[in-house]
Amino acid sequence: MLILTAAPWSLAMGVLGLWLLAQPHTGLLGGPMVSLSAGVAMICIAQLVFLICVADRLFPGVHRPMRAVMHGGLLLTFLCSGGVLLVAGLLASV
Repeated sequence: MLILTAAPWSLAMGVLGLWLLAQPHTGLLGGPMVSLSAGVAMICIAQLVFLICVADRLFPGVHRPMRAVMHGGLLLTFLCSGGVLLVAGLLASV
């Protein structure tokens, strides 16, 4: 049941991330770095959800250090992109 719900969920977040990267936006997402960071954050979290909820359950025998590198890299990229979005949101509210 988790795989059946997590796969469309991660697909939807990935499509949203691609939409944020591809389309020009106005307002808070109007800045190129903000739009880029939002798109990258959504794609990273989509891949992380897919890895944790689907891939790790279907392929439990994956090499542990490789799994840690993938999860850590995606989480680090998501946190950096989220930091840019946080700073942009704080600057926009001033």
